[in-house]
Amino acid sequence: MLAALALPALVACGPARQDPSGARAGAATVPGATPVAAHAPRYLDRHALALGLGNGFRAGLDRLAVLQQPPEGATDLGQDLPAGLLRDVRCAPAEAAPAAGTTGTAAAWTWRCRVRWETVAGAPKTTSYAVRSLPSGCSGAAASPRLHDVLDPTIKTYTQHPLDTVVSLRHGC
Repeated sequence: MLAALALPALVACGPARQDPSGARAGAATVPGATPVAAHAPRYLDRHALALGLGNGFRAGLDRLAVLQQPPEGATDLGQDLPAGLLRDVRCAPAEAAPAAGTTGTAAAWTWRCRVRWETVAGAPKTTSYAVRSLPSGCSGAAASPRLHDVLDPTIKTYTQHPLDTVVSLRHGC
């Protein structure tokens, strides 16, 4: 009985068919309504942007933990390593959202975000980021000011700080 009720709901949620004119089959039309563009921008709101930046930052903390382990500890790459602790992420738009129909690099929406975190030793840190939110729902952030390079003990040279740039971890970005 339950399966019989669920089937119509699943069919209604299936992919929409389109006819050659671009209209969806079975889609209701409202006189005077403006059609929605097929690829309307999907900018992230402040909360989704903070969540995405926080997820990317946590991944950066894990990479930093790998870089900070002693060279003899690098032999067991599957081990759990102590990493810093993300406290909070706050974001605010640095400018108004791009106008509808804007394309190219002008379509990026610029934000400023602040990340509060702690080192493995418990020292409080704050890192500010200039963030570009794209209409695809992806984003990229650069620390402002730039973070100092860190020494990678396994190759005995300096490399970019893992928290200097943070990118979307979403599938498709």
